[in-house]
Amino acid sequence: MFRQLFSLAAAVAMFAGSASAQLQLNELFVSMSGSDTTEFLEIRGPAGTPLTGYMLCIVEGDGPSNFGVLDDAIDLSAGTIGASGLYTVGNAAVVPAVDQVVPGTQDLFENGTETIYLIQTSNVAYVVGLLGTDIRTTPGSGTQTVFAAPPAGTTITIVDSAAIIDNVADMVFDNAPAFGPDGTFMPAGIVRCGDAPFSWNAQFLNFNTTTTAGYVDISPTTANPNCGLSTGTSFCPGDGTGTACPCANNSPVGNNEGCLNSLGLGGKLVASGSASLANDTVVLTGTQMPNSSALYFQGTNQQGGGAGATFGDGLRCAGGSITRLGTKSNVAGASQYPAAGDPSVSVRGLVTVPGVRTYQVWYRNAANFCTASTFNLSNGWEITWGS
Repeated sequence: MFRQLFSLAAAVAMFAGSASAQLQLNELFVSMSGSDTTEFLEIRGPAGTPLTGYMLCIVEGDGPSNFGVLDDAIDLSAGTIGASGLYTVGNAAVVPAVDQVVPGTQDLFENGTETIYLIQTSNVAYVVGLLGTDIRTTPGSGTQTVFAAPPAGTTITIVDSAAIIDNVADMVFDNAPAFGPDGTFMPAGIVRCGDAPFSWNAQFLNFNTTTTAGYVDISPTTANPNCGLSTGTSFCPGDGTGTACPCANNSPVGNNEGCLNSLGLGGKLVASGSASLANDTVVLTGTQMPNSSALYFQGTNQQGGGAGATFGDGLRCAGGSITRLGTKSNVAGASQYPAAGDPSVSVRGLVTVPGVRTYQVWYRNAANFCTASTFNLSNGWEITWGS
């Protein structure tokens, strides 16, 4: 039996944690041809998530006199993530119109190195009061950490960050992923892939208004273009086209994700890399889950001929002989196998000859949502291994 594969200790570890909103920086357009009148920042997350206490902050990286200066602090508290899963902040001239217009007609960003943060705080007024000051942990020093020492009673959590640079000698804070320069210039902007695992696209946003080879056209308020990084195929979606989800918690048709969880999203599994036994670089990435524990496992066939079978709040999709790959902790609703130090998927899954294997993520969802069970599952994913 499937349940017998898991010891009590493993089950306790797997089901530790709690659900929380999962927000990310999604698209940052910082420079364009002509006057900078259509700059914007976009975040993605579960539809309906209130943004109380969330802020977008921009920290100066050009220096040395301006290192660590807080250039902008935008309070998002009045907003809510829309039905599209996006919330966009920017100039009034942005088309389509943004959800939140910032004051002024241009230069939301300076044309220089900056680290952009999405934070959550218990004290918006305190953060706003830091505008124009050096917010490094030790102001005036070479330290590259900010927001680390708020006063007693104030909490500041860095949810996501990214840096856009025009000179590699400039300063980037908190080990944020850094992008640029684009030749000798600051990139026009950065954008995440529209398909899981939603990593940052290797191509910069387009500086021009006409499509340019090697760059990505901006897409404010709409889904980002896919990067096409996956290997294998999705099956057994929790959208009602196969076995119905246990509480009519079907996900939208075409999303290729599991049955909806308490966040209003279906856990989503994709794989990227090379499915070669001689050079296995496959990475299984799960997203759109609560910040809880997630077990990645392998099967030898598709349960129910690919339709799946009800299990907890979702569907069991990977069937046959089951192999546990590893239990991971979701951060920002996501995790992956393998992580640093883990055996490859084929080695951990004992795949020694070419053939088909199926994969799925079983994750904790403790909220009182659907059945009495406290777990749900992603869609299934099938990989054909080659030599």
